[in-house]
Amino acid sequence: MLKIVPISFKDAKKYIQENHRHHKPPQGWKFGAAASDGEKIVGVVTIGRPVARMLDDGHTLEVTRLCTDGTKNAAS
Repeated sequence: MLKIVPISFKDAKKYIQENHRHHKPPQGWKFGAAASDGEKIVGVVTIGRPVARMLDDGHTLEVTRLCTDGTKNAAS
């Protein structure tokens, strides 16, 4: 069973660097979370400011990276 657990920006960037197939880690974030199978981290999500300037209104956030190791349902 997967659980949502906290993760630091440093650890999220490292996980993305090691597991994302074509994107580098984001430059910054507002917050993030990780999915754990109880033994290890199987996915991370990072949330940050919108890339599009018109959407950067101080209230809108967007998912900047979602990365898993392929574990079933980790992206869900």
